[in-house]
Amino acid sequence: MVQWKGVYYICFVDGTGHGTEDSQIRVCASTDLVNWTSQIAIGRKTIDPNLLLVGDKLLLYGVKESTGDSDFGFPSQQVVTWTMDGTTWAPPKRCFLRDHDFWHPIEFDGRYYVACDTVGHAPLGIHNSVDLLTSADGERWEWVTEIVHGSNEPMYYDTTGIHFGTPTPSETSLCFFDDGRLLAVTRARGHCALLSTSEPPYDQWERYLSRESRCYGSAIARVGEGVIVTGRSFANEGVRSTENRFNDKFSDHDQTQLRTGVFLYEDGDIRLHTVLPSGGDTGYGGILPISDNQVLIAYYSSHEYAPGDKHGSNVYLASVSLT
Repeated sequence: MVQWKGVYYICFVDGTGHGTEDSQIRVCASTDLVNWTSQIAIGRKTIDPNLLLVGDKLLLYGVKESTGDSDFGFPSQQVVTWTMDGTTWAPPKRCFLRDHDFWHPIEFDGRYYVACDTVGHAPLGIHNSVDLLTSADGERWEWVTEIVHGSNEPMYYDTTGIHFGTPTPSETSLCFFDDGRLLAVTRARGHCALLSTSEPPYDQWERYLSRESRCYGSAIARVGEGVIVTGRSFANEGVRSTENRFNDKFSDHDQTQLRTGVFLYEDGDIRLHTVLPSGGDTGYGGILPISDNQVLIAYYSSHEYAPGDKHGSNVYLASVSLT
């Protein structure tokens, strides 16, 4: 979610299911957060949209299914399009290597950064990695470093001495601090979220496994002096018990304790702040700070639909205070 030229924008996949052939990228726009217009900005088959402000352009990224054969999963190319007026979008073009999918690009100190991963396009384990990329214009990207490498066996020690590995590290959001230190929040299969930190030039990483949440599909943002994180979460995923925060049901169809959680990054870990009205298939939010204490979060959830092969989902907008 972004605000650009006085207009709020959100983007999401419009399709009948996860990665279905009719998946395309829809962008919604509003000046008042009440009345929205929408349009398809990237056609089928495209998933994983992200927005980025670059100069006088609004860039939109997507993972588009590529042509040709693949030895594993589906072949993809990371594409980018842009608009100068919020209405007319340029034809999408490829902007990085095949089978490397972007997750939440951001700006820091005049440059642009994104984490990419190969999950879904390579066998489990050592063929997967999360890499840090940088760009001067958001359209041409170059490699900086590897954040975490996939493994079927333990290969890292976190800062508390836990020996671990994850076969499919993916969906890594980034947050820079004023001194240039970088925090990366990674979906780490088999564990709670992996929190990695590094200082320039980002070639050495300290890693810590969250004690609280898996935080799948994370988004992260600086808000005043704090850091807020959102992601898909279950009750009691980690060492710290959170069950009582997940018990409220948000509809008659809600049969799970799966929620979109909102977390604060404190003392090197993420700690549950609140849960948003959600359930079932949910999460994958975008965060827009609107003050030093408040954010808007756009996310999706299926909790208002009865379970089934063809159940739907809705996109929601929440206002969240940090206090």
